Amino acid sequence: MQMTIKRDDFLDAIKRLEAKKPVGRGKKAYLTGQIGLSLADKTAIFRAGVAKVTCLAEGVWDGEICFMFPIALSLLKVPPADPTIKIEFLGGRLSIGPIKTSGAISR
Repeated sequence: MQMTIKRDDFLDAIKRLEAKKPVGRGKKAYLTGQIGLSLADKTAIFRAGVAKVTCLAEGVWDGEICFMFPIALSLLKVPPADPTIKIEFLGGRLSIGPIKTSGAISR
């Protein structure tokens, strides 16, 4: 499975998802929890808890992949230089631009 998203759209989606964090006790759990990522009709859907944001994307993607929120936050701190972000889930390994992890779960 793979999809591509414009870098600025991806970063904006993560910023908007981060901004929806709860206030108070749930904040830490939200920001250290998981993000769900799926694709429907050229729309990438990012979900964390009950919050959901979307952006345009292209690719072939089945179901939802869940990965840790800090992975996405690290891309906000050090954005990739490439104008598009390629996201792949192959052989149980997730890569989001330059970041590769084996901690993703397919649903």
